[in-house]
Amino acid sequence: MIMRHSFPTARVAATLAVAFMSGGCAMKGDIRLLQDELRTVAARQDSLMLELREQTLSTQDTLRTQGDQMFDLRGDINRQLQLINQSLARIEALAGENQRGLTGVRDQLANLRRLPPGGVTTDPSAATPGGESLVGGGGNPDELWQVAREQLERGSLNSASRAFEQFIAEHPEDPRVPDAHFFLADILTQQDRAEEAMAKFQEIPQLFPTADRVPDALYRIAVLQIEAGDVDAAKSTLERIMNTYPDAMISMLAREKLREIGG
Repeated sequence: MIMRHSFPTARVAATLAVAFMSGGCAMKGDIRLLQDELRTVAARQDSLMLELREQTLSTQDTLRTQGDQMFDLRGDINRQLQLINQSLARIEALAGENQRGLTGVRDQLANLRRLPPGGVTTDPSAATPGGESLVGGGGNPDELWQVAREQLERGSLNSASRAFEQFIAEHPEDPRVPDAHFFLADILTQQDRAEEAMAKFQEIPQLFPTADRVPDALYRIAVLQIEAGDVDAAKSTLERIMNTYPDAMISMLAREKLREIGG
């Protein structure tokens, strides 16, 4: 911190003036004394100016260092936030998978509660042999949907497929129709019918471009494309997910999958 100093320049000038006025002229000795005092004052001013310059440079260096530290800190915070967002996206994706699993378990428990003593069911939603409809035509869509989900969770893929197809045919305006197409494609995947599964998944963005299932269907298409060796097509599909649905949970998985295949 620079201390305030009072310079005696004015006092020296006043003393010189008084000396001339009182004596008419100044003695050479007095003039030398005044000159010495003026040189002392000038030297003190130079010293103070040098001290001020040094402190100014020091302050600038301190501000520059603090600015660099704040910039680095901001970068670290941004990187940490990015990592947190990535972790949250993974957690949300896992939570969605867990929720679907819990829904399947809940559906199975509900079905067990409906069973009469002895385990013989009188539920009209029970599957019938020979590929016939599982529920009477024009039935309750919720009942038919539950039957389809139950069959899928039990691993009865053919029965589940028939139930979903019946659901689509009888209730084409139901908001769950895109999900029915998705489950039909998933069944085809489980049956190792990859080409048919890809075609069925592709129906979802074509028929229902605004459905919530679209990004999930595109991701499954990309996975099938990778398995088929069509890496370029898979990269294009994954990039489409990230560019069109950046806020979807599946977008984070698409980015990781693209990194895995060298995109």
